[in-house]
Amino acid sequence: MGIIYITRHGETEWNAEGRIQGHTDVPLSDRGREQAQMLSRRLASVTIDAAYSSDLARAAETARVAMGERDIPITFTQELREYSKGVFEGLTEAEYREAYPDLYEPSMENNLDFAPPNGETIRDTSARLARIVQRVKRDHMDENVLLIGHGGSLRAGIISLLELPLEANWKFAMHNCSLTVIYTYPDNCVMHLYNDTSHITGVVRMWDR
Repeated sequence: MGIIYITRHGETEWNAEGRIQGHTDVPLSDRGREQAQMLSRRLASVTIDAAYSSDLARAAETARVAMGERDIPITFTQELREYSKGVFEGLTEAEYREAYPDLYEPSMENNLDFAPPNGETIRDTSARLARIVQRVKRDHMDENVLLIGHGGSLRAGIISLLELPLEANWKFAMHNCSLTVIYTYPDNCVMHLYNDTSHITGVVRMWDR
């Protein structure tokens, strides 16, 4: 059995402003760095055998902080990037609704094959994340792995591990520096914790008592 610890990067200024990030390389804000430190303290007693992170700055910095003093290399990869939002990146929802009125309504539909110009579809992102999470599962079946990425694409990776339909992409939310824990077996994966932020909010969940 292996365990995959999954976390979204810390907050950025664009998160706080409601701006779409996608592949745009936005750094952590001061609040995001605080969240990463809180996550690091949460993970301090956890054995980590391997770590993988998106190569974008907000995830990479979160990964380095979360790993603390562990002498373990982090594998940074484009495969864990957020899904690209193309021309929407840098805009708030209100701004892209005004700038691209013909694209706004389609972007609000649960359509696996919609992509803004120069962006990715959820179907394409799901295929990309499935490749890396299944490889991580296979290569670390008896180890503990930390996986750091982005809210949208990590949901797609979780869906692959749990063998859920792609439409489940719209059924999950993931907060900054939250912790999700999945136990992996050769023929199955079991979610033990999802989107837990008790290390940030100070609210103790019943499973931590």
